[in-house]
Amino acid sequence: MKKWRFFWGAVLIFFGVFWGTGCAYRYYMGFHGPSIKAYPKIHEGVLRDEDCLSCHRPDRDPEGPPTTHPEFHGCLKCHNDDL
Repeated sequence: MKKWRFFWGAVLIFFGVFWGTGCAYRYYMGFHGPSIKAYPKIHEGVLRDEDCLSCHRPDRDPEGPPTTHPEFHGCLKCHNDDL
């Protein structure tokens, strides 16, 4: 009985950290978002988070598809992969 309690406790902690850390876990686990390199003309000169959020922030009537996580930092860590 104690073995299963420990197992389920460990699973809950793992998934709590997994979902609680936002985009960071996706970066390290290899689950990246769509790359800006798929649209090079639109994203030419994008080098900072502010550049991304100027077009993708949901509360600013975005030109591009609105992000679901505007509070996260490090946009280009997850969205700048080679194709």
